[in-house]
Amino acid sequence: MNQYSVKKVANAIVYFSEYNVQHVGKTKLMKLMYFADKMHLQNYGKTIFCDDYYKLQRGPVASLTLNIINNINEDDNEDFKSYTDEFLDVLNIDIKKDNGEKITNFRPKSSFQKELFSKSELKILKSISEKYRLYTKEQISEESHHLTEYINTELNSIIDIVDMVDEEEQKEYIKYWQNEHKQFNKMIHS
Repeated sequence: MNQYSVKKVANAIVYFSEYNVQHVGKTKLMKLMYFADKMHLQNYGKTIFCDDYYKLQRGPVASLTLNIINNINEDDNEDFKSYTDEFLDVLNIDIKKDNGEKITNFRPKSSFQKELFSKSELKILKSISEKYRLYTKEQISEESHHLTEYINTELNSIIDIVDMVDEEEQKEYIKYWQNEHKQFNKMIHS
């Protein structure tokens, strides 16, 4: 069963860096992750990163990943300490202010760990990197605002994973596995 992996998210950032994807700060990263998860879900029936996405002003945002990045330099980050430590094992993060706006830069400490990803996930990372390589954060955010699931979700609400796919058969497949997952969790927790 897939689950969230800080190491996988951090290595995706390393991949984007090695692939020479331009302008990858926090905002663009959130959209790259979303588009990668959406494409993998549509093509293979599951997401890559297993994060929950919320509709925010600048587009879909990976909730746990954003919280980890936002807590990197915080003294009271006990809730995220293990995540931030694992993240910082792979990347350095520089946060600068430019005209009052925080700019986040990621600098890999090591090479991309290919073994963390399946063949299909690598295929999607490559496709997303090629498509969005030169996009600015404004351009990729603008594109995310035109997605049906973004438009149909209330601001500050979670984007339902079922809405990330277009075909009814895919929606039913995802609903089925969501229900199976719920039933499994009930069984092991009772």
